[in-house]
Amino acid sequence: MAQAANRWSRHRRAEAIGQVEVQGGWRGARQEACPEARKLQESSEVRDSDANSDAMLQLRSGISMPRFGLGTWQSQRGGECQRAVAEALRVGYRLIDTAQIYGNEADVGQALQDARIKRDEVFIVTKLSSREHGGNHPAAALKASLARLKLEYVDLFLIHSPRGGFLLETWDSLVKLRNSGRELPEVNQIELHCFWQQRETESLCQKLGIALMAYSPLARGSLFGSTDLARLAQESLCSEAALCIRWAFQKGFVVIPKSVNPQRIQGNIKALSGPGLTPRQMQEIDLLDQGFCSCPAARAMQVPWEEVATKAPVRGKGKGKSKSNGKGKASGDLQTTSWAEAFS
Repeated sequence: MAQAANRWSRHRRAEAIGQVEVQGGWRGARQEACPEARKLQESSEVRDSDANSDAMLQLRSGISMPRFGLGTWQSQRGGECQRAVAEALRVGYRLIDTAQIYGNEADVGQALQDARIKRDEVFIVTKLSSREHGGNHPAAALKASLARLKLEYVDLFLIHSPRGGFLLETWDSLVKLRNSGRELPEVNQIELHCFWQQRETESLCQKLGIALMAYSPLARGSLFGSTDLARLAQESLCSEAALCIRWAFQKGFVVIPKSVNPQRIQGNIKALSGPGLTPRQMQEIDLLDQGFCSCPAARAMQVPWEEVATKAPVRGKGKGKSKSNGKGKASGDLQTTSWAEAFS
């Protein structure tokens, strides 16, 4: 779902807010925060658009966020998640994505403390659980997240899923944290990769000035070895994962691959170094779109807008019929026109 932006701290109101999220500060963010991404921008083979090759993305509020980071979904609390975040920070990641329902916010916070990196050099994303929609629940939930993270603020606070319903009320609750009128969404985090390019949503978000953050940018590796991406990887002397990351990055998306494997964590960020993809390679990867949904959570985006705008959805609404753990052809995009009209 979409989100907004600006810092929410324990001692001050947010400087901005987002729809399915609130995002926080980071004014004057360092452009060298992701050195490997910076190398990609400097490559002579990257597409002409500087905006799409820049390591940082400026949101409409003026806040800057890195365009590459670590996802922590299914990173187990305790040693696994903490070690993954520590390794990511060590090799240059400067955006970490977590959530209340992941159960690992405390591990992310501990890794941040141990890394001794200045707070304003790291961009932290967390999310509002669908159980905390409406009323004063968002504010209380955010305070609880801050306590677990041991942080004074988060940089981006997202509404995790539309399944909690009461989206308009929840959005207005977030706006009250800022207390300065209604804010517009700034970031929309969705499953997005070369096998499910969500072009309708991309076009609408681009029109409205909403940044797209791609989770599961590798489609969880589900189609590796079975499409023309394997041939392109062989020709390019790199992995299919590297091509997925490069493609998404050069498209202008914020990319947050998840891994707990140190070698893969390093390999994912190294995918941004060296020459970028040529226009021909980008076009060939564009042709791989097949509407493939790799994550069962993405099915929540098929809940009808009228079921979640002002009420909680009927139990079971929006659940897919796939027998492959949520993987397979997506039956369609979220009703983007409806939510866009509500927040424009």
